[in-house]
Amino acid sequence: MSAAAEAIRLALDLMHVPSRLKLIRYQPLPVGVGILLRIAAGEEDACEQAVGLTGRSRSDVRRAAAFFIEQMMFMPDASSYRVLGVRPDASTIELRRNMALLLRWLHPDANSEQSALYAGRVTRAWDDLKTPERRRAYDHTWQRTQQQQRKGSSLRQLRQASRLSILKPEDQERRDAQDAGELRAALRSLFPGDED
Repeated sequence: MSAAAEAIRLALDLMHVPSRLKLIRYQPLPVGVGILLRIAAGEEDACEQAVGLTGRSRSDVRRAAAFFIEQMMFMPDASSYRVLGVRPDASTIELRRNMALLLRWLHPDANSEQSALYAGRVTRAWDDLKTPERRRAYDHTWQRTQQQQRKGSSLRQLRQASRLSILKPEDQERRDAQDAGELRAALRSLFPGDED
C-alpha cells in the first residue's frame, strides 16, 4: 500500500474510531500526510485519488483529512514541525508547501470554523522554521523545553507517589472520591444533558 493510501486510511479510521487517537497521537506522522493536507485544501486530484483508493465519498475523505489535521497535527503541545505536518529534517520547500496548503484550508472563505482557531498556529510555526537561523534557534529551544518537561514530569510523578504512600487508607478513599467527582463534573461540562 502506498504512503498516501496508508495516510488516508489512517485518517478515516481515526475519524470513525477517535479513541485510537490516544494510542497514536504522539507517534511520528505518517509519511503520506501531504495527501491529507492536499485533500483538506480542496485539491481536486487529491480528493479524486482518495475517493478512488477508499471507495468513500468526497465529503468523507475531506472530513477525515480535516479531523486528522486537527487531532494529530494541532494538538496543544505539538511542535512547529508537527503543526506543519513535516519531520524535523524537512526542506524549506516542503515547509512552505505545507504551510500554504494549511492556510488554503483555513482561509475564512473556505473554512470559517477552523480559520480563527488554527491559522495563527500555522503562521507561528512557519515563522519559527522559515530560515535556517530561526530553525536552529527553535530546535535549541524546543529541545531544552522537552528536557525540562521530562524532568518536571518525573518530579511530579515522584511527588505524587510519595504523597500516596503516606496517605492513610481513609484519606486515599476521600481523595479518590474527590477525583471521581471532579471527573464527573468535567464530563458533564463536556457533554451537557448526558446524565449517568
